[in-house]
Amino acid sequence: MIRFGKSYWISLLVIIFSQACDGQVTKVSDYHFTADFNAVGLVYHRFGDNRYPTTNTTKQLFEQQLKYLNDNHIKTFTINQLSLNQDSGNQKVFITVDDGFVSFYKNGFPLLKKYNCKATIFINTESVGWSDYMNWEQIKELVKAGIQIGSHSHAHSYFLNISKEERIQAFIEDLEKSEQLFLEHLGFVPKVYAYPYGEFDNTMERVLKERGYNLAFAQNSGVWDCNSNLYAIPRFPASGAHFGMDKFTQRIAMKSLPIQTNEPGPIVLSAQQKYSIELRLDDSNNFSSLNCFFNNQYEPKLFTIKDGVINVNITMPANKRRALLTFTSKSKNGDWYWWSMLFINPKYLN
Repeated sequence: MIRFGKSYWISLLVIIFSQACDGQVTKVSDYHFTADFNAVGLVYHRFGDNRYPTTNTTKQLFEQQLKYLNDNHIKTFTINQLSLNQDSGNQKVFITVDDGFVSFYKNGFPLLKKYNCKATIFINTESVGWSDYMNWEQIKELVKAGIQIGSHSHAHSYFLNISKEERIQAFIEDLEKSEQLFLEHLGFVPKVYAYPYGEFDNTMERVLKERGYNLAFAQNSGVWDCNSNLYAIPRFPASGAHFGMDKFTQRIAMKSLPIQTNEPGPIVLSAQQKYSIELRLDDSNNFSSLNCFFNNQYEPKLFTIKDGVINVNITMPANKRRALLTFTSKSKNGDWYWWSMLFINPKYLN
């Protein structure tokens, strides 16, 4: 049985009266997705901070990316703007920033203002005010400038490393702490959430729904479309030296490959565990062939496909916590499509 603390009920009452604050909160009933809805999300972390090359984006590259969007008349949106489907254009991009590092405020935020681009930043509240992170006054400035605020938990924990019996209560308590701090410092509780490390299970999804969160974001690559699970929306990683302009232009043009599964990810496996999964590719006649990748390697022999039914057999790597299964394909009209699923070994610590 899920136990809700006193602070939860107090927070819930306050949330009811703060739904419209700064346009930061919407209701899921307000969302209207059309059949051709297709949005590419990019997730960044640090900006102009070469101490951490794997999660950093240089100022020069970020400006080049934003200039490309402007020059090609590609609009950017906050998550709420996208959710309300306020634009009829086909190509939609939403920029997200995880963790709340101060390098975003110093180096990323000024460029967003310069190019009039929208973004959503996910804050883990425990870190606010730490030496490498933004403080609440800086976050308030972002709110006033139209940056949407989302929750990235309180302590940024590895929730899948907590036993199933204790995980749900730990997740609820973490949410309560973050909600209290958002209310105290910003006057509202964000209703969009990004899972720490992109790791979650169906009980965490259920808690978010019960607490009124409208959307939740993962970190596996892919495109948000009208069929996406609203509590497991994919985003393309956009940090690190490997993500140059070539990948940027490719990713923002991607569409969602219509693969369906009865086993929603992430899927938890142990090291070297073998796993078989059946997928279904809708409208398979529209695609010439499938490209399969697993654990960042091209793996054409991992799957078979017949009449749109895809059978995949994988083995979880021994030295990885997270491994991604990815399919891409080119349609007959020349567009590229992408789909992925995350596999996690919680016993392996990075």
